Parts: sequence; structure tokens; C-alpha cells
Amino acid sequence: MTGAGFAAIQLAVQCGNLREAERLAGIAQDAIEPNGLEAVQLANLRGGLAFESGRLDEAERRFEQAIRLAIACGAPELAAKATTNLGSVAHLRGKVSLAADLYHGALESYRARRDPVGLARTEHNLGIVRRELGALDEASGHATRALRMARLAGDSALLATALMGAAETAIAQGKYGAARRLMVEARHHARAIEDRIALAELLRLRGFLAWRLLAFEASLERCREGYLAAIRLGTIQLAGECAALASRAASRLSRPKLARALRARAERCFRSLGAQGALQRLAEDLES
Repeated sequence: MTGAGFAAIQLAVQCGNLREAERLAGIAQDAIEPNGLEAVQLANLRGGLAFESGRLDEAERRFEQAIRLAIACGAPELAAKATTNLGSVAHLRGKVSLAADLYHGALESYRARRDPVGLARTEHNLGIVRRELGALDEASGHATRALRMARLAGDSALLATALMGAAETAIAQGKYGAARRLMVEARHHARAIEDRIALAELLRLRGFLAWRLLAFEASLERCREGYLAAIRLGTIQLAGECAALASRAASRLSRPKLARALRARAERCFRSLGAQGALQRLAEDLES
């Protein structure tokens, strides 16, 4: 399979066409050597597609396959990438310590190879873990390093992701002006490459910022837009996150029927993923 074939799959993902990406990946599977470097790359790609679509068991199998193949092929950079992806599966399942261990293991490999792309992705993921645990200074450090590495890599999609991670941490810290600037830059890069998933994620971030500013109507509107966009794109985790925040906003607006409906949507998304951490946070929101 040529580099152009992999690029076509990645472009389909970027444009939010996961079905087309799945179709192209299936064709590619029949055209490659089953134990070569292309098989490693494809296993990682197909694992990523399964992850985005909410098929966590399949994603885990494919990432584990990618690690085994990468080790056999003597490709530590691809093993590190699959390890980072496997960490994301563990994180979504609420296995935070395991996720952090996997991320740190990948980070060491990326540092040894001075790989800015791998470093950016993994620092970003560690920032999310630390932010969810309330360690905002540590999260900010990871987000800053992720952003620096993403700029060095010069990858617009990666840069948009790193900018959004830094923006979310800034919002959590109450640094709203900085968050706005980061989100504007993220939107610029996402629009330039027509990254629809990133643009949907930005709707959730705008909803989060509005929530923190007590602008609950705006938060509800942005998050409902984000939910609909995520459903169209087939990104189940993002859909659940948008619905969960929209439910909280509806509750603050004294719209209990809508809040319950949105919370039920969020719960369905998270249950379909086996996202135990997200389900626990949803339960805590209900109790608070």
C-alpha cells in the first residue's frame, strides 16, 4: 500500500467521513503484507477508527496487534504510537493509573527519538489525565509542552488538538482570555484543513467556556450543536461529552425535562463505549 493510500484514509477521517475511512482501510488490509510495517500502520489506523466509533474492544485488539507487530519489525516509534493509543482506551474505561503508565512509557520512547509528533500527542493526553484529576498546574505544564512540540512538528491537525487541550486547561484555571485566544487559533487551523471533528470539539469547548462564565443558555446551545455534529460524524465520546454538559446547562436553566433527556443521551453514549470514568462523573454531577 502506498503512502497515498494511508493519506486517503486519514483525509477521510479528517473530513468526518468515518464510513469511507473504514471502507478504504478494509481494501488496504487485503493489499499489504500481513506482518510488515504497513500492517503496523494499518492496525493503528483501524484501531483509531474503532476508537472514534466507540468500538473499544476492537480498538484495544488492534492497538495490541500494532504493538506486537512493531516490536517484531523493530519499529519502536510505531510501538510507542500504539502504546499511546492503548493508553487512550484505558483512560476512557476509567483505568487512569494504567493510562498514565502507558503514556509515560510511550513518552520515554518519543524523548529518546526526539519525535515532536509523538511527544505532542502524549503530552496532550497526559494533560487531560492530570486535568481530570484536578492537578491543573501539572496539566498546564503538559499542555504547554504539547503545544510547543506541535508547533515544532508543523502539523495543523495536531496543532489544533494541542491548542484545544491548552484552552481547556486555561478555562479550568479561570484564564478565560488566554482560552479564547487559543480557541481562535485552533479554529483557524481546523478550518484551514477542514477538520470537522476538531470543529465539533471546539463547539464543546465554547460550551464549557460559556458554562464557566455562567452563560448557561449559550452553553446549552453550543453543546447541543456539538452533540449533533458529533453524532453526524460518528464520534461517540464527543457526543456523550457534549450531551453531558448540555444537560448540566439545561438543569441550571430550570429545564428539568430537557436536562433528563440530554443526560440519558450522554449515558447511552458512555455506556456504549464502556466509559466508566465518564459514567462516574455523570453520576457525580447528578448528586451535586
